[in-house]
This record gives sequence, structure tokens and C-alpha cells, in this order.
Amino acid sequence: MSVESSRFDLIQKRIGAALLIVCMAGLVSLGGRLFYIQLHMRGPLLAKATQQKESHSVVPARRGMILDSRGRVVAASEHRPDVFVDVGRVRDLAAFAAELSPRLNLPQAEILRHLMARAGSRYAVILRDADEITADAIRAMKNPAVGLADHPARTYPLGTSLAHVLGWVGRDGRGLEGIELSFDRFLRGKDGARETIRDARRRAIKPGDDEPISPIDGGHVVLTIDAEIQRIAEASLAKYVTQVEAENGVSIIISPHDGKILAMACYPTFDPNDVNSFPATVRRNRVVTDTVEPGSTFKPIIACGALEGRHINTTEQFNCHMGSHEFHGRVVTDVHPYGMMDLKGVVTKSSNVGMGEIAERMGNRALHETVRNFGLGDKTGIELPGENAGMVRGLKKWGKQSTQSVAMGYEVGVTPLQLITAFAAIFNDGVLLKPTIVDKLLGPDGEEQRSFEQPTVVRQSAPIEIARYLSREVMVSVVENGTGKPAKLDRWRVAGKTGTTKLTTPGHKGYVSGAYMGTFVGAAPADDPVVVAMVMIRKPNAKLAYYGGSVAAPAVGEILDQTLSYLGVTPDGTIPTDEFLEDGDIHASASPREEDDE
Repeated sequence: MSVESSRFDLIQKRIGAALLIVCMAGLVSLGGRLFYIQLHMRGPLLAKATQQKESHSVVPARRGMILDSRGRVVAASEHRPDVFVDVGRVRDLAAFAAELSPRLNLPQAEILRHLMARAGSRYAVILRDADEITADAIRAMKNPAVGLADHPARTYPLGTSLAHVLGWVGRDGRGLEGIELSFDRFLRGKDGARETIRDARRRAIKPGDDEPISPIDGGHVVLTIDAEIQRIAEASLAKYVTQVEAENGVSIIISPHDGKILAMACYPTFDPNDVNSFPATVRRNRVVTDTVEPGSTFKPIIACGALEGRHINTTEQFNCHMGSHEFHGRVVTDVHPYGMMDLKGVVTKSSNVGMGEIAERMGNRALHETVRNFGLGDKTGIELPGENAGMVRGLKKWGKQSTQSVAMGYEVGVTPLQLITAFAAIFNDGVLLKPTIVDKLLGPDGEEQRSFEQPTVVRQSAPIEIARYLSREVMVSVVENGTGKPAKLDRWRVAGKTGTTKLTTPGHKGYVSGAYMGTFVGAAPADDPVVVAMVMIRKPNAKLAYYGGSVAAPAVGEILDQTLSYLGVTPDGTIPTDEFLEDGDIHASASPREEDDE
């Protein structure tokens, strides 16, 4: 064998050995890698594989309904489709956008911009809450890159009616205001879950191995509100707010003997079906969130305390000083001059001077106790979010001039709900009840789970005989002979009280010129009221009217008349009235604090 041949064989052997070593090294490395994968990466890889073939989806619970006191549905849920696109499966975005445009009734350029912004995404929502025609058009495309995904949506059949009471629900299915927020967990129920096995294209093959968890649907909330009485309150409120070109107004109707709210309205209102089209200032429920100085509507409340403490009696005469008198360095005046009047006359004519004399007898401590005794300065505890406790300063912060100011309804802040609740106590033989807006809670199957029908007594705010004197005599005289005449009805005697207060601007001292709040609280039938109604109208056009007796009393009269007719209350006929007092409105104007009432 030649030297060259031997050398060639040696080279071949060396190459073969090198290749063998490389192969062996590769096999060892591969084995090591496989061992590492099996030992250290098995868990994560299995989890990833499981994730790719399995999908876990939420099975949403159906949100419960909200019903009025007669079972009318005022809030319910339904399923609406969203149109989504698997952008990763679209090859020509422009052509696809052109194909979608007529079906979605959206500009092609808008769809294209949205698709390009979500390039590569497996789920991009192009249109929310599609109607049935649009949904059918998408189904007819039979394109795997576009589909429909149902989601639960909240609907409010009455539109703007009851909006501030109901509130609304967000896209995530959670209540954001009103009853929807207060009872969110009860209404929402508990979502379920299910597992699905999918192929490489994410198409469903079969159910997963785990047992599906069934959703637990939400319960139903039954309100104390009657939708028809609510309509009456809303219509009258809107009519009179518009008529006097006011900024806004509120209206409440309550049953005095059980504390049930029959209607609660704010105007302007909004549509919870399209909540984002309305500003937050309109969506706020002013009945529970806003505080105002009650003005002369406060006088019957103070009178209860004066009589209970025996600071005065019903027959004695008070010197009204012919419409002007100085108290602690401040002059309090009435528009019309009056001499001597008893308590009924002082309240009927809403004399600030007369109330100043009564308050002087009481003193600040008795005044403070009276105010607190009627629940003012405390939240009522109604089942609505955002309730304000009002503003009643501690006794130590009251000055000498507070005596007359508080007696005329100033230096205290109350919510509309607090004020009507206090009046309801007077019309309920002095018994203060917790107001309620929820009658009962029902399970998903309609079975009653909890009832709120039993009234919750807070305290006896005034003795029975004093409450009856104020409600059946004094406040009847206000309507028959005094400032509340526009609320007088033919078929029922009405008792009530007017108030006209000057308004302040947040962050600024003093009162705004020409800015008033006109209020009237009324109840009927006077001898045993079935309902108490209140209307507050804020910032009416002062050139048209602004007294409570002019802007609010007619609205309350209209509300009482229609509500009592709807409830079938028997007319009590006409009862002769006490004519010893002159007619006419009183409006004290010596200083901003006395610019009140009628």
C-alpha cells in the first residue's frame, strides 16, 4: 500500500472519529436538553399547552330587576351584541374595512384606523351594542375574522323617569349610582364559569373536564315608589320649573304614617339609558345631596319646640311691633305691619318679628334641642348613596343673633329629604320615622327575602296634641288664610307651609342678589294626611315670581290633587275657615338673613 493511500485512510478515520464525536456530543447535548426540559420545564410547558387548548370563560349572572311598588319593571337586563374582529386573521385591512363599512353604517376610514391601531390583536371591538339588523348583516358575512359577542346591558323602560332614584350601571356590570349602587351586590348576583377545549385555531371542540359552575342570578328590588305618582310629581315639577324659568327643582312625596317615599324627582333630569350624554350636575340627586337653609318652612318646627317647652301657649298674643323690631343689635322686619298676633297668626302670616319674639322666649339651647329632635343634622339613613347629614352647628358656636336667625330658618342647612321627613313627623302625631325607598327584596325566583314594610321609629319629636294643633289648625290656616293659598283644593283640606330663602354661592360670603329658593310643604287630607308633598324651586326668574307661595305652592296643590284622586281618597268636603286674619304675603327684607317668606 502506498504512503499516499495510508495517509488518506488515516484522514478518513480521523474525520469519521471527529464526526462521531460531534454526533455523540450532539446526542449528549440533546439528551441533556431533553432531560432539562423534562425535569425543569415540564410544568411551565404543560401549563402553556393547557392554556392554548383550554379556555376559561365567565358565565355572567343575570342582574336582578328593580320594580315599583305595584310590580312595574323600572330597570331590567338584556343581552346585546358587540361586533369584534380578529385582526390577526385579516390580510387586507383596507378591503376588510370597505366590506364592513356598509354593514356597520360606519365610515370606512374610521374602521380602518381602528383596525390598524389594533394590528395583530385577536379581539378588537369595532361596534358596541349593535342592533339586530347589524347583527344579522355580520352573521351573513360568514367571515371567521369577524363575529358577535353578547354582553349583558341594563335597560330603563321609563326613560328619564325615576332616573335619580335608580342610578345606572357601568360597562363592567356594576351599579354606579342610586339603587343600582346601594344594592349592587344583591342585584348583581354571582357569576359562574365554564371550561372549553379548543383546537389550534381556537375553535371550540368540546367542554373541558372541570364541572361548569352555574351562575347565581341577582335578586330583585321592590321600591316604595309608585311609578304613576312619580310621573305626577315629575310632570308638575317640570311644568313649574319651566314656567318660572328656574335653574332646577326637586319634588318629594312621602306617606307620613309609614315613612315610605312615593315619589322623588329632580328637574332637569337625565336618561340612564344614555347617561354619558348628561353632565354630572344634572345626574346628582339633589334630594339627598344638597343642603339649603329652610327659611320660613322652619317656623312650624320651631313652634313645636316652643309649645312643648312651655315657653309659650296657643292663646297668648305676641307683639309684632308693627313690622320692625331690633333684636341684639339687629333689626328684623316684616313687609306688612302687624301688631299683636297669637302663634297661629304668626305662622300663618309668617311674621319674622313674631317668630323672633317666640325664639327670644326659648333661648338658644331650647332652639338647638328642637332642631336636633326633628332629626336635622343627622342622615336619615335612606337606602340611597351620597346622603348629606346637613349642617347644624354645635350650640357653642351659636351667637346672640343666632336666636332669631334659626327661628326664621337660617344658620342651619337641611337636605330636602330631611325637611320633608321632619314635616311628616308633625303630620304623624309627632312621631319621627326613618324614610324608606325600598319596600322589599326578592330572590331570583321571586320569593321574598326581606321586607322593609314595618316603619322604623326614630323618636317622638313632638307631643301628639302639639303636633295635631300645628298640623290641623295652624298649617291649615296657612293654606286657607295665609301664604299657602295657591295650594288650596276644592275636595280636600290642605295643611302646609311656605318658605322663600335667599341663596348663597359656594366659596363666597353673603347672599346673591335676586337668587331665591321657593318652597312649599303640604299635606292632605289635613285631618289625617295620606300624603305629604314638597316642592323646592331654585333660582326662578325673580322678574316673574320667586315666593314659595307663588312658585311652589301651586305645584304641590296640583300634585296633591292628582295623587289623592289616583289613590282613590274620599273627598272630605269644604270646612269653614277662621277669617280673623287678613290675607296677604309677608316678606321681610331688613337684611339678607331676613329676606324670607311670605
